[in-house]
Amino acid sequence: MFDGNWDDAERTIDDWQAGFERRAAQARELAGRMAGLTATARSQDRLVEVTVGRSGELTDLRLDEDTRRQPAAQTARDILATIAAARVALAGKVQEAVGDTLGADSEAGKAVLKGYRTGEEPA
Repeated sequence: MFDGNWDDAERTIDDWQAGFERRAAQARELAGRMAGLTATARSQDRLVEVTVGRSGELTDLRLDEDTRRQPAAQTARDILATIAAARVALAGKVQEAVGDTLGADSEAGKAVLKGYRTGEEPA
């Protein structure tokens, strides 16, 4: 209940407002950092290169001409493995961006990172 201390009530409201403004600024900074986020990976034999966007979607695929000399099934496995490697690299970049802005241990940070864990489909 309100105990009649207006100064304490005003300070509490000011603290809430400052907290909201700080979190909004952190969210804007994170959104800016993630807007153009990509990750690129190459296969071990360097015949396949993929780039994924901020949601883990494939945005570029480059195949060396030497992929024609191997079975199509091998090329397919290499593409899938390289996409997975690019997504792991992306998760690391997202982890860094979240850690620098929201904090990886904050509830908001955990929510953002949830879809970027290795083995999960990105959100």
